[in-house]
Amino acid sequence: MVMITVHEDCGNAPKKLFLKDFIVAAVSNDSAFVARKITDDILWNLVGRRCISGKQDVLTQLQRSRSDEVVELIINTIVTHGYNGAADGFLKFKDGKTVAFCDVYQFRASTNNAPIKAITTYAIALA
Repeated sequence: MVMITVHEDCGNAPKKLFLKDFIVAAVSNDSAFVARKITDDILWNLVGRRCISGKQDVLTQLQRSRSDEVVELIINTIVTHGYNGAADGFLKFKDGKTVAFCDVYQFRASTNNAPIKAITTYAIALA
């Protein structure tokens, strides 16, 4: 079970709550939830590593990269405006490693429940 810490201002607007729930689902391997929240033609840019396109390939990569090896998720900040959003925090793993992340999201529309059409992930492994 992943321990989840979300700073209190990360859920005070519908789109912030949407992103919080999405990140928690991604880290917790809730593929069904994630699949409902992304477009079929989603593009996920893992900066400096690779770019993944298409729902199925994104779901496969999520299972590989944020699997049961994650023991703690800390979300520090979620910001949204219109078609865009961003979140930053830390992932802690069973082997003691910590990764700082910042995900930048693009939504298909500016409405509160619009699916995610693109994600850009910046990840830095910490000592």
